Amino acid sequence: MQYCAKEKLASVTNVDNVKNQVLDKLGLSTPAEQKKDTGYMDGIEGLLNAKDGQKLDLDSLGNTELGKKVKTKACDLVLKQGVNFLS
Repeated sequence: MQYCAKEKLASVTNVDNVKNQVLDKLGLSTPAEQKKDTGYMDGIEGLLNAKDGQKLDLDSLGNTELGKKVKTKACDLVLKQGVNFLS
């Protein structure tokens, strides 16, 4: 979510709010805690973990219209998962 917020890729405007709530719930509210979590650090770089253990690098999609649409869709899905995690 941090990557999506930084790149302004999610179609919802409250990404930072959801991100902060998820970080609090995961016990990652401080930068020191965040740096210890490899999943969080991958997320900052735009690396998403797939079900099969593979990673998708959002930066590799480029800045074409199609690349931006795919990144926005991915960010929307990550945000939706974050909201579901909170409820």
